[in-house]
Amino acid sequence: MSRAGLGRFGIVPPTVVREPTRDAENIPVCPECGHPVVKSKGSQRIEKPDLVHVALTAAFDELITFGWRCERHPYEIVLPMRVGGEDASAFVDGWTGVEIRFSDEHVRHVATPEREVSEHVE
Repeated sequence: MSRAGLGRFGIVPPTVVREPTRDAENIPVCPECGHPVVKSKGSQRIEKPDLVHVALTAAFDELITFGWRCERHPYEIVLPMRVGGEDASAFVDGWTGVEIRFSDEHVRHVATPEREVSEHVE
């Protein structure tokens, strides 16, 4: 599906951030359309993230996270992998957890590279 629209003029809508879900066979699927997203696993970009930490909100127009995305919609849907909290080092060395408000209004931690946070906050 084409997402060119206003992007040609530098206007980018916020990314829809959803909780990952799985089907009956435990395969990651898009919670909006049910399409399998397993092949999209990797680093994802969240445009205009709704970060809970005020200093981070002012610093980030885009947040890098790890998870899946669904490209079957006219807008970006990112499904960040779950992390337990601020300490995302068990996830991967060099990553940290930041709180972000998902599209369902729940606040959850998502993983992001530590260097991204330190570069933007200092």
